[in-house]
Amino acid sequence: MTLRINILRGQDQIGGSIIELSTETTRIILDAGANMGETRVHTFVPKIPGLFSGKPAYDAVFASHYHSDHMGLLRYVLPEIPIYMGRGAYDVACAMSAFKGRTLGFSPVLMKANVPVTVGDITVIPTPCDHSAYDSFMFLVKACGKTVLYSADFRSTGRMDFDKLLRDLPEVDALITEGTTLSRGPDFHEPSEKELEDFAVETLKDRKGPALVYLSAQNVERIVTAYNAARRTGRRFIMDELTAVVAEAAKLKIDGYVLRASHSLAELGEVVAASAGGGRHRTHRRKSGTFPAVSAGKAFSSNDFLLCVTPQSLINFRKVAQKTDFKDGVLFFARRETHMLQPAVSAFVALMESVGAIVPVLHTSGHADSNTIDRLIRDVRPSVIIPVHTELSNWFARYEDECQVIYECRDYEV
Repeated sequence: MTLRINILRGQDQIGGSIIELSTETTRIILDAGANMGETRVHTFVPKIPGLFSGKPAYDAVFASHYHSDHMGLLRYVLPEIPIYMGRGAYDVACAMSAFKGRTLGFSPVLMKANVPVTVGDITVIPTPCDHSAYDSFMFLVKACGKTVLYSADFRSTGRMDFDKLLRDLPEVDALITEGTTLSRGPDFHEPSEKELEDFAVETLKDRKGPALVYLSAQNVERIVTAYNAARRTGRRFIMDELTAVVAEAAKLKIDGYVLRASHSLAELGEVVAASAGGGRHRTHRRKSGTFPAVSAGKAFSSNDFLLCVTPQSLINFRKVAQKTDFKDGVLFFARRETHMLQPAVSAFVALMESVGAIVPVLHTSGHADSNTIDRLIRDVRPSVIIPVHTELSNWFARYEDECQVIYECRDYEV
């Protein structure tokens, strides 16, 4: 009996991950991601017989987390094939879909952290790791006397103890690891979430005006960072509807308010809730019942607040700015700076600057830098490294004197 690895997609690109592990009797898939930039309406489904079409040829699909480049194709998996996903990740993914009036399109078998799942003669152990998605897993796969670690997306800059993760991981025969940030250079290093929190606190201490934070609601760690900064500076923490729905699904223990859609900023003037892509969300199918609602009038009655704004609730503040004094205010931009290139976002930033707010960046990557990848490799001591989720796989050539590096993995026998 032998264990084989076949990277069906995602080895020389970021995102779109589809990884096959198989024995003579069992075949599983780790992640079934859409390509980066694809949408629910425009999604390319690769021709993989037995997974997306024809007679089922796979025994299970395991999703590491809820980002679309790792689970965006799960709705197209043949219904006879069971899909495994973490309970927390599924709850958040469902909440985000329901908020938009949609369904995920599949019902998974829910996994628990560190509880092995055996399918045929393959055992998968979902191992919690830190990422910008809530309830993310690495997968430790055991079969035929061999052990494979699939890192999925991970980092060491969040609030999870990376040293403990390394201590708990065994040495492995093969490591399938991401290298998303490697193309940013050898000196690439970003701050930790705790450092972002401290920076936000120091910034808020010097500003007396209103504070906003533009973030992705999928990034639960960033919600926590924003909340902690608000709490430490005595500000009311207010969320838009989507942020509140995600915080509720992730069971965050935060003392915050939700700006209800029914109590929208329209109370302050003629405003439009627009997505970064220019679309509109006039109604929201899913609302949070956990956090107390606050009307816009009450929310903006004093400047002692920090308000979360997401792409789904990006507000045209032209009328609001006429009724709210943003002088000495702050707009924390808690996403990658490349998002500022989007027209609606750049207009929003320019508007806030024009009414007196500063716009500091409050972001760190959800992915491992080169030092963190080195630490993982040194810890698990693989006999073979298979780079995925990267545009710079040649970075791993530095390990060729210590182990085998496979740049095009097709039916590799571990």
